Amino acid sequence: MGLGQSTEYGGQTSSPEKSNRVSDKTLEELSYVLAERFATKCFTPLELTHLKDNFFSRAIDQGGLKYWNEKILSDFLGIPDSSDSQCPLDAGPVIFRMVSYLGAFPFQNTLAPSVLTFEAMVKVVVLLTERYGKVLRRARRDRIRLLFGSLADVGRKSVEQQNDGDEVGEDADAPAPNSHVPGFAIDEPANDDYEDEEDDDLALAALESLDAIEVFKHDSRMDRAVYEARISASTLRRLLMLLIVISPLKPLEPVKTFTSDLKEKRMGAVRSEADSIMAAFNHEPSGGISYRDFARTVTSSFPYLFDPLTPLFEHLLFSRNLNLSQKRNRADSTASEPVEEAPEDDLPSPPTITLPGSFESVILNPSVVSHLSFFLPSSSESLNFLRGNVRLHPVFSTVAHGSSLTSFSHHVLTWSSGTLLVLEGTNPAGEMVTIGAYLPQPWKSPTSSQSSSKFSDSVLPCLFQLSPKHLLLQGNPSPSVKEQSNIPAAYFSTSSGISIGCQIPPSSRSNKKPPSPHGAGSLTIDVSLETAQFHVAPVVRNGVFLPPPPGSIPDSTVKTTIEIYNLEVWGLVPDLTTTSAEGGKSAVELQQAKWDFEAREAERRRSVNLKTGGSAAEESARWLLETAGLIGDGAGRRAGGSV
Repeated sequence: MGLGQSTEYGGQTSSPEKSNRVSDKTLEELSYVLAERFATKCFTPLELTHLKDNFFSRAIDQGGLKYWNEKILSDFLGIPDSSDSQCPLDAGPVIFRMVSYLGAFPFQNTLAPSVLTFEAMVKVVVLLTERYGKVLRRARRDRIRLLFGSLADVGRKSVEQQNDGDEVGEDADAPAPNSHVPGFAIDEPANDDYEDEEDDDLALAALESLDAIEVFKHDSRMDRAVYEARISASTLRRLLMLLIVISPLKPLEPVKTFTSDLKEKRMGAVRSEADSIMAAFNHEPSGGISYRDFARTVTSSFPYLFDPLTPLFEHLLFSRNLNLSQKRNRADSTASEPVEEAPEDDLPSPPTITLPGSFESVILNPSVVSHLSFFLPSSSESLNFLRGNVRLHPVFSTVAHGSSLTSFSHHVLTWSSGTLLVLEGTNPAGEMVTIGAYLPQPWKSPTSSQSSSKFSDSVLPCLFQLSPKHLLLQGNPSPSVKEQSNIPAAYFSTSSGISIGCQIPPSSRSNKKPPSPHGAGSLTIDVSLETAQFHVAPVVRNGVFLPPPPGSIPDSTVKTTIEIYNLEVWGLVPDLTTTSAEGGKSAVELQQAKWDFEAREAERRRSVNLKTGGSAAEESARWLLETAGLIGDGAGRRAGGSV
């Protein structure tokens, strides 16, 4: 089922003779051998059959060489291309550029851009769907460096010779003290983006599997002191816009479901989120984004940014031409003709992550949800919350439920799973600001029983800003922080409001101090739910949240005051299929049971107080109003809660 018969290189054991034979091969031949191993070990026979059918039924045949061009790739994947008329999402050239680079793996510096032959497409699919583990066992599951190279422009550096006229010799890698580099501005040493410990692990592992590790020195290192790379802002922005549009994509789901209706309002929201994400990357003074900043920002702020590429390229592993329920009277299945695509009018509506409930969001639109999916995990930290099939249940909204803390308590403290809190408003400069907190564990009140969440304890809370600039403060995994009960992730009190990431003062009748900001980040919301304070510190690591990446904020603590327009709390509902299989009641059912109990208690009190009358009836009436969130509760009643 491979690309062809290859008994000479099919074994996994190495020997001096084999090493010599491999080293005598050209880079093109070594690349072919790796593609064959990928094909036979990373795909099932059925997947490889579908991949062959998809490729050869659409390939251009030029002198016996079959390949794909940009239009074929864009049409098959269903992504907008520059050849489309009035194209608002010009992502086709970016994707074609990426796959042309990846198709040359592991000799990108020498062979890229590659012609998209079948062998090249095999490597592209394996790399972008992260199936390379069966062949590249020693490689880290980290595509950041590879993806950077596929997007970056390489510029040649000009290094001035030293004043004494010495020729470059053994110290060629050392930077000139006063050298000036035109074009891209770089920090000394000139080669700081390519430290020895930053070797391309995937390329190294690939060449080790071919017993051709010496080739790496020729292909990957010979030009490190001469060339440098930067991703242009335009290239990254176009890719980001595509990822925002297709982030909910599931395997084998039609891509055009998400790309066929890109009207002005939708594209405006997509551009807004792309701009907020772009603002998180540091841009070099001469233009472009360096590898070091790209890797640091993606790792710390967008761990799931490139996840949509996996289901996108898995489309190549399913052919609509093949009908395996019927026998075909031909030996070569690759000769089939492409089937007609479904008309756009028949495409299903894009799925929604929100469940029906008491309100519809005025903050979360599809583009904002996509933005969230780039850094929020599901019930397991290995998947983002879209790929993990998490759903959002409406719990509380100031639009639907008012700005009462009692109403907030009634709706939020009765929810027995994790929550997502988001608010939007304006800062003193009049800019729209969107801030939120991801709390995978349920809120708890002093009088309620302990409730457990379906989310793993390894899934940490986080505090974030979505606009005008993306900022992420990840949860602190330190056990010492979790053991301190006076710094909960979130705290609620009718006297001080909502506090996230704050230090709670000791309770005292004589001295009622409000919670104070603590650690690298905190969010406080006043009792009227009208004003919020967002605190971010650059280096402190003793709180619930860790500092943001270096350079993303000033060197001093930043305090932002926000006039709240809307505040929403959404319940995190894990994968419904998994929850039903495990048995037990869902968080929605448990909350409804608590509300039913409160209603029964209210009815019981009313029936008793009708007989007694007097102050007891007044007390019952007051309790009903408090439960409904219409009035505030008295001193000492439901004083607070935390998570």
